[in-house]
Amino acid sequence: MKNALGQSAGRIADFFRHYRLPLYIMVRPFDGFYAMKYLKEGTLKISFLNVILLLISYAINDQYASLIVNPQNPLTLNSLWHWVMIVTALILFCVSNWSVTSLMDGEGKLKDIFMSVTYAMTPLILTIVPATILSNFLSQEEAGFYFMLMSVGVAYFIFLVFCGLVVVHNYGAGKAIFSIVLTFFALLAIVFLITLLLSLWQQLYVFVYSIYTELMFR
Repeated sequence: MKNALGQSAGRIADFFRHYRLPLYIMVRPFDGFYAMKYLKEGTLKISFLNVILLLISYAINDQYASLIVNPQNPLTLNSLWHWVMIVTALILFCVSNWSVTSLMDGEGKLKDIFMSVTYAMTPLILTIVPATILSNFLSQEEAGFYFMLMSVGVAYFIFLVFCGLVVVHNYGAGKAIFSIVLTFFALLAIVFLITLLLSLWQQLYVFVYSIYTELMFR
């Protein structure tokens, strides 16, 4: 029993030791991302945990943010769709950046890109829930404080993603910005191709089903 409790306590301590890195990245991003990639201090467990925490934070925001800042009806809101959009955007961005930087001598693997983006989510996680709580104590004239707090979280998230991509790909600032611009073009191209394939698949399905229907009625 004591051994089991000791092992559990050790795992919890080890977990919190690893989670100090995302918090450290907020303070010293370049050193933190360097430790994540080159000193192997980052783990995918923390990456997936940050994604889960972000999804939960947005679900709380969707359900409990004041009607002054959140016009959605919580009774008809489907947070699952919001989660699908966030996860899809994350996957598409990581794949797009990996495909672009592979052609631009980037040193980061797909795993490194995913970890840098998910570790950079920490400011969002730390600001969404407090902003949600704050929104319930604000009047309509004071709603700007809510949007300011949310904007700070988003802006710092974008800054940390930039720092992470600079470190994991070993780029300069100019090349990193250029790669991010190309990443969004690649992302749009992937979305267009997926939409086109889905449209073609739908048309093929309708065509085959119409032939099947004709044969069944003859």
